[in-house]
Amino acid sequence: MKNELFFVTGNEGKFLEVKYFIEKYEPSLTVKMFNADLFEHQTIDQKQIAIDKAIQAWKMLKKPVLVDDAAIYFDKYPNFPGTITKFIFKGLGLEGILKLVEDDNRATFLLYIAYADSDGQVELFEGTCKGKIITPFEKKAHPSLPWDDIFVPNGSDKTYSQLHQNMGDFEGFEQYGYRFFALQKFLDWYRANRLKNKTR
Repeated sequence: MKNELFFVTGNEGKFLEVKYFIEKYEPSLTVKMFNADLFEHQTIDQKQIAIDKAIQAWKMLKKPVLVDDAAIYFDKYPNFPGTITKFIFKGLGLEGILKLVEDDNRATFLLYIAYADSDGQVELFEGTCKGKIITPFEKKAHPSLPWDDIFVPNGSDKTYSQLHQNMGDFEGFEQYGYRFFALQKFLDWYRANRLKNKTR
């Protein structure tokens, strides 16, 4: 019997990435989407945001949950946009973002995945990817993942959206996806923890 894991998000694009990766590499898990409106504290501490959201989600469901918090950081500006990434994109739009980085387009995606399966117990896993912001060749990204059209990871000449041409097809994307890097750490921990519990 498969174990259920709830990924808490209203973002379909994120959910498809998480479901694909976990169910491919850990067939004992079935990933389900739980759309909940989680309160997000206004802070520059990205780790704390992820931890707080995991605790909230656990209290709602009382079942194993994963949440994530992703942000992009421009090399040109200290700690920016960071935890206000979503609001900066909504406020400035694509043209405004490109103006911000026109003389230094280096950037890093940083993501924390938080897992909770009991009161107050949260495990945190980090994924990062360095790259650059470019003027998009074409707009192919899922509507909920607009950065994918303008971010090129180091080591590739393609944007994120070009690396996975169709949502759900992530084969060429795995070696560059910061969310996958964090999920791999989670799965390594999950397997080790499950084995430890079996041998007690």
